[in-house]
Amino acid sequence: MAVPTPPEPDSDSDSRLRALAKYSGLGFQMLGIIGVFTFIGIKLDDYLNTKKPWWTVAFVLVGVISAMYQVIRSVTQDK
Repeated sequence: MAVPTPPEPDSDSDSRLRALAKYSGLGFQMLGIIGVFTFIGIKLDDYLNTKKPWWTVAFVLVGVISAMYQVIRSVTQDK
């Protein structure tokens, strides 16, 4: 009696799963980068006792720019 072999995975569906994992991972990276920079800005504003959250605003902008740079670099990178 022959043992059936499982079908080989479709390379198209495999590449779709890899792309999904890559791009969902990029979203989490963006959240992490922006979150860390925001946290640093908040703590710096607390430490310096600023009346307006200028450090938080500055670090959020730096975090967004860093996250966008990371996404662009990752998407345009050759495999």
